Amino acid sequence: MERTLNNILTIISAGEFLLGILGNGFIVLVNCIDWIRSRKFSLIDFILTCLAISRIFVLCIMISSTGLYVISEEIQCNKNLLINLGFLWTGSNYFSIACTTCISVFYLLKIANFSNFLFLWMKRRIHKVLLVIALGAVFSFCLCLLQKNMAVEILFQNQVNSKKNVTLDFLMIRYDLFLTIMFFIPFVVSLASFLLLILSLCGHLRRMKGVDCSSEAHVRALKAMISFLLLFILYYLSNIMTAWANHILGSFVAKIFVNMLLFSCPSGHPLLLILWNSKLKKASLCVLRKLRGYMNLRKPALPKISLKQ
Repeated sequence: MERTLNNILTIISAGEFLLGILGNGFIVLVNCIDWIRSRKFSLIDFILTCLAISRIFVLCIMISSTGLYVISEEIQCNKNLLINLGFLWTGSNYFSIACTTCISVFYLLKIANFSNFLFLWMKRRIHKVLLVIALGAVFSFCLCLLQKNMAVEILFQNQVNSKKNVTLDFLMIRYDLFLTIMFFIPFVVSLASFLLLILSLCGHLRRMKGVDCSSEAHVRALKAMISFLLLFILYYLSNIMTAWANHILGSFVAKIFVNMLLFSCPSGHPLLLILWNSKLKKASLCVLRKLRGYMNLRKPALPKISLKQ
């Protein structure tokens, strides 16, 4: 039973991984081609490209760590490899969450309509607001790396001296606490932005009930925002469950299940972005038409049968 469940979860995770690579790769390709042609890169296209690249790294690191675990369980004892994977995972994952925060704040300031003075002030300075968020994310990640490096150096010294150091325990506790806060702040900002945007869209729908075209567009935007919000909450909770599955359960099935939940946001969110973004949607429809035409050309022509009376 456990082996069957393991195989099912592995197949689902592999499918989500391929879907995520294709979706995020498509976003990067379309935006880069558009940038090369027009020599212009809008703010939202730049954020979406950074988000897609970071999610490709996240998916590759996740699938690599799972594959290495399947190949040999001795890799768990290789502390150097685990530390390097931890650095890569923390960096790409935090960069992905920071880009998601920038997108949520961007959509809030661009779409929402509030009369609050602070909101109007931020709306007029959207580029500076996003720059502050990005610089804050970089500064927090540098502090996190500094804390991790100090803990790793003391860990190696303890291995050489074969003794336990109380400072290491204190640094690891401080690092875990700082890492939790570092991930929690972007989550709160994104959650507040999504909720305020949904509230604004709901209010606009109540005021625009008589206008069919406007109502339909805002209903689509509202559904997209709710989907983004649910996926983002699931991704954040999956990050918390990762440590629980690794340190408490220790089961490979539990790790595969948590990875499957983690894959859901980096794999499903790009599809929603493609459907909601007009340029990406137009490019995807063009690709589908070309693929359909190519498949029709590949089909063998049926012989014509003449019916003689």
